[in-house]
Amino acid sequence: MMTRRSLRALTVLSIVALGGLATACGNDDEGTDPPAATDLSGAYVLVSVTQGGVTLTPTEGASGTLTLTATTYLLSVTVPSQAGPVTTEDSGTYQTSGNNWTQESDNAGGFQGVGTFTLVGGTLTVDVTTAGIQVVSVWSNTN
Repeated sequence: MMTRRSLRALTVLSIVALGGLATACGNDDEGTDPPAATDLSGAYVLVSVTQGGVTLTPTEGASGTLTLTATTYLLSVTVPSQAGPVTTEDSGTYQTSGNNWTQESDNAGGFQGVGTFTLVGGTLTVDVTTAGIQVVSVWSNTN
């Protein structure tokens, strides 16, 4: 079962998987612009979240919502625990460049995460590492 610390890290990291460290994605060639940011704006619901080899889905009692603007996120994730469901809410900023993802939490002690994302159809997958903890979250766009 997950500890409260890993639940907080899981939530912070899974948003998505979403914040504001900038990772440069350019090169040394003059005149070459870095890849444009992808517009991920929209409302999403949690499909799954994986941390430490454990994957939770709505079937296992996990649920969540993620709202993205062009630069900010608002996240609410609920995961099961021995004491009952634990809900964590977070917000912050994020940036994308190519398929790189960076985020900074406003609420959780300023946690910063770096990773990658993919957007296929309406499915957003974010793979982020924060404070040495990797979390992969999958979200479905509800728009």
